[in-house]
Amino acid sequence: MTPQQALIAVRFWLWAAILRPLKRVVPLETLVRLMHRRPGRRSRSPRFEQQLERYMDRAGRLPFRPPSNCLERSLGAYRMLCGEGASPELVIGVRRAPGQPVDGHVWVTVAGRALAERTENLATYTAITRFDSKACRHPGDSAFSAALAGIPLR
Repeated sequence: MTPQQALIAVRFWLWAAILRPLKRVVPLETLVRLMHRRPGRRSRSPRFEQQLERYMDRAGRLPFRPPSNCLERSLGAYRMLCGEGASPELVIGVRRAPGQPVDGHVWVTVAGRALAERTENLATYTAITRFDSKACRHPGDSAFSAALAGIPLR
């Protein structure tokens, strides 16, 4: 693990520890606003994005892998990417397989590409809402998500 990946790991796990209890009592829109960070003085760093994605793809034991909860992991990545000026989007999606309960997932994208996610897996989800790099909420990709646009997310 490189020093930059170690710093990424520490940041991920600190935010996960804070988000774990908060996500149960704070609405999603508020969490996104809390996790938003203004870009720093540096310009966007593709190298940082690659390091972050490499860490997000890791498997193994704590702290050598990212948090397994998609909301904690994606909000942590969203914060770091906002701070680096990468203009990330936080995407909330749902899917339902026949005979199965509704399943939700959260992921982060940069320039339209999902970080550390398999395209074939994401294709099974319908994006119901997105948060841009300024923490503004936008409808997802379907008529269903447009109908949900006025409903507060808890």
